[in-house]
Amino acid sequence: MKFLLDFYTPFMRYSPLVVCKSHYSFMKGIHSISELVEFAIEQNLKNLCLADENGLYGAVEFSVHCQKVGITPLIGVELTDGHHVVIVIARNKEGYKCLSRIITDVQVNGVRLVDVLKPDNKTLFILCNDPFLLSRWKKYENIESIYLAPIVSDRKALQSLLTFVSHSPDILRRFPAIPILLLNIFSEHEVNLYKVMQAIVQNRTVSSLQSEEIIVFKDLSVPFLPFKHIVSAQEVAKRCPFQFDFSKYYFPRFVLSET
Repeated sequence: MKFLLDFYTPFMRYSPLVVCKSHYSFMKGIHSISELVEFAIEQNLKNLCLADENGLYGAVEFSVHCQKVGITPLIGVELTDGHHVVIVIARNKEGYKCLSRIITDVQVNGVRLVDVLKPDNKTLFILCNDPFLLSRWKKYENIESIYLAPIVSDRKALQSLLTFVSHSPDILRRFPAIPILLLNIFSEHEVNLYKVMQAIVQNRTVSSLQSEEIIVFKDLSVPFLPFKHIVSAQEVAKRCPFQFDFSKYYFPRFVLSET
């Protein structure tokens, strides 16, 4: 059975962007790249975003698999510095380079996310629900890269964002929204595995995990989204045309001294 991916709000019809993590996200993702793409084919998805945690480990493999079956791959990363979390998608080649540098700064150099992410960067899409970052970035003018990211598959996270924007109408007016649907668990058969993994990460018992903490990719009821400007998955794919060019060989450049 195909999952319902077209939703309606009082304002407009929209298709959420499906975002996934692979097993390259340690203790966060449980599926291989090929499994993710195969599931996307079964669900007739036209585009799919890979956003592993603080890394582009599966980006090339993901892009190759998607291109072979006619799915538009969106290369992204879930960036976190331990305090804040955002999803960042490369729009083009320069965006991919920029994303690689940001990951290095955060992972290797210990730079804070708030200091390394530039809201006026037109080579990236930044999907953010963090109140601190949004409140900081709303002061910038002519921002084209920042988007609210209501997670329509996670009621708790969605309610948290809606509560925040209800008290911050300027944020609601300032930033458009890209609804996202997290692809963590395909079916009920994988719930126990995911529970064990989450219990280890959170240092909790499996029995203490609440049912709403385990999100299964399934049919969803129509969520109400009070956003006047919603960007659909198809539009995101159009604005992020980055693809790896496998027709050429690229070698590192070394500058040698005359001696």
